[in-house]
Amino acid sequence: MKKLIHNIYAFFYLCINWNPWLAIFITWHELKRGPKYGIDTVMPERLEILTIPEGDIKKSLPYEAVSYYLLEKLLSQFRKLSDASSITDIGCGKGRVMVVAAHFGFRVIRGIDFAKELCEEAAANMERIQTKFPGLSWKVTFGDVLNYELTTDDSVFFMFNPFNKEVLEKFLQKVERSIAATPRQIWFIYASPLYLDSLLQYGYHVIWRINPKRKLEAVIVTKKLADIYINIS
Repeated sequence: MKKLIHNIYAFFYLCINWNPWLAIFITWHELKRGPKYGIDTVMPERLEILTIPEGDIKKSLPYEAVSYYLLEKLLSQFRKLSDASSITDIGCGKGRVMVVAAHFGFRVIRGIDFAKELCEEAAANMERIQTKFPGLSWKVTFGDVLNYELTTDDSVFFMFNPFNKEVLEKFLQKVERSIAATPRQIWFIYASPLYLDSLLQYGYHVIWRINPKRKLEAVIVTKKLADIYINIS
């Protein structure tokens, strides 16, 4: 019953903030695709009521779960491009992307969010699926993404517009410093790519795109090793 109420709330939220057609489309796929994952992450959340000691909510967007339709399309296509085993969800919210990523073969899954309550839900959702995926390694980091310490294993990033252009470009600068120290191919799987131009300015190339100029647009971009060596030479 609780999940049904959350879906009804999310439907009207989408009607008001997006449009009725998209609300119907997204909700249909929520009901069709969601049950197999066994989680309840659909309910939007206002940042003002959450515990956020780090970061600036004025530079961030409210929590909305990326649609299962778009998420599955993105990860399915990514699997045709790369066999990468790790993924990092920037602005992981309640952990939807992390859970679905496990079903698409990722074995090292990280999430970052600056809202305590969302991180707790993400961790709880990952714990629920742990037994289904022996050997799965995951971690939810609570804090500002700009304070996140990138590892040499951070090479695939997922985003669903967690913050504004200013924060994104500061994060991209962190990535540049990381790959200058440890050259590697970097991928961004980007749903509703509002600031795609920033990635292009940093030398990323669009490899795959769905529904350009529509609300449910998404892209996969990458910067190959050859591009990295050119930039740091």
